[in-house]
Amino acid sequence: MSIRSILAPLDGASDNQAILDTALNLACAFNAHLEVLHVRPDPRDAMPLFGEGMSGDLVEDIIATADREAGGRADRLRAMFAERAETRSIPQVAGPGGGEDAATVAWREDMGREDEMVAWRGRLSDLIVTARPGEGSSPMRGLTLHAALFDSGRPVLALPIEPEVHEIGRSIAIAWNGTAQSARAVRGAMPLILRAAEVHVLTCESERSNPTPADELAAYLGWWGVTPHTHCFPPEEEGAGYALLGESRRVMADMLVCGAYSHPRLMQTVLGGVTSVLMDEAGIPVLFSH
Repeated sequence: MSIRSILAPLDGASDNQAILDTALNLACAFNAHLEVLHVRPDPRDAMPLFGEGMSGDLVEDIIATADREAGGRADRLRAMFAERAETRSIPQVAGPGGGEDAATVAWREDMGREDEMVAWRGRLSDLIVTARPGEGSSPMRGLTLHAALFDSGRPVLALPIEPEVHEIGRSIAIAWNGTAQSARAVRGAMPLILRAAEVHVLTCESERSNPTPADELAAYLGWWGVTPHTHCFPPEEEGAGYALLGESRRVMADMLVCGAYSHPRLMQTVLGGVTSVLMDEAGIPVLFSH
């Protein structure tokens, strides 16, 4: 089992080089193809909201200015992408063929809504690599991450806020409660789990009544040749999310695998409690799957 195709959306934020370098590391580790996606917003989409009462000339000036700024941002990102790929001697390719034994990369630039494009392109990838939104992130970052998690059907490796580039996946912690979401997360992370030096299965005691406890997941992983350490621990007063983070730190995991949960609210979904805590507080990459 391997990873053959990775998607890394870049939006021009300060963490984009770390996202790109992490995705390149993974592409090299798995001899995978990396598609780097930048979605330019169409300023015309905002005109129905802000253009009322403006003259036609003013509207055109605003659109032209926004286009220039978006073009400059795209050019800078593409230059960074080309430089990082060239530094690693990773070839740029237009499509599959001849690159099965080495990493390859491609640049893709589209115009529209970033969340919609990431969900669409993510469905054609094995893994999406991005970073969690922090202070100063655009509102679109959160929408895009939400779309990747809940609309792509693919696992999402969400890097910490202000991520540092380092090797990940040597010590993997799995947050396990026997749900379909956690099972899909394990399946999505299996290529990384198989390469890990250490694997830890973490189960909160409040979930012990679940018919699939940590030792049963350990038995399943044994069929893959993986012998994990199992850990059952009490929930902290703040909740299971903080208990998972504390146990992950205790076992010195460099990556956490977890199901992504949501609650329906009106016509939208909001992140569940554990997922929200991990999004806000985890200092290591988290591979989510819904």
